[in-house]
Amino acid sequence: MPDIKFPTKDAIPEGLREFAKEADGGFTVAVVPKSKLDEFRDNNLTIARERDELKNKVIAYAEMVGDDPVKARETVATLKAIDQQVKDGKLKGSEAIEAEVNRRVAETKSNFESQLAQAGARLTEATAKAGDFENKFKRSTVDREITNAVLHPESGINPAALPDVLTRAYGFYTVQEDGRLVAKQGDNVVYGADGVTPMPPKEWLSKVLEQAPYLGKQSAGGGASGASGKTSYGGLSQTDFDKLPAVDRLALARTAAGKAA
Repeated sequence: MPDIKFPTKDAIPEGLREFAKEADGGFTVAVVPKSKLDEFRDNNLTIARERDELKNKVIAYAEMVGDDPVKARETVATLKAIDQQVKDGKLKGSEAIEAEVNRRVAETKSNFESQLAQAGARLTEATAKAGDFENKFKRSTVDREITNAVLHPESGINPAALPDVLTRAYGFYTVQEDGRLVAKQGDNVVYGADGVTPMPPKEWLSKVLEQAPYLGKQSAGGGASGASGKTSYGGLSQTDFDKLPAVDRLALARTAAGKAA
């Protein structure tokens, strides 16, 4: 590189002073030829332009594949694998894709229908059990109400005839959700003597005796009645007898009826 010599530093143009070096009693400045400066400037411009182009490409790629290079590589690998399947004939255009979608939809539908069928079976089973419990509840309600009515001191029904009476009651009484007995013939409510409320068991039993007198109590005889003619069960007074559970009252009543026979 050529050097320009200056006798003093003040003689050096201001723009070159920082590059001046003192030598041989004066100052020298290394001067780069204009062609070199132009080349250097052009190179800088080229590098800046390439930098900006690369920056724009990176921004464009980031918009397509995101900022995660690892995930982008995985995505590209997947796309390449799909492309290779197409080239190998394993995946043929939209028809194959549609077939695969249809297969998966059919599989999902089949699983759903299977689950739905299982749920329906469980619902049917639960409904059957609920119906069975409801029937048992209604039957036990009829048993309790009719048994209490038959074993009431004022009842004219022979306790030994209770099974027959219950069979008749099952076809005459229905049980509401609140546990009340309602007398019915078909879909029609059968009302009692007051014409307002459904016929109560006590009144119904009197109707049963009119239709089947043989279900009534037999006349007082040995062992079943006391000297006063009032019924006595197992030596118990009527009051003590009424305090017993229905099952025990029925058992004693049947025993007394058998003795009276």
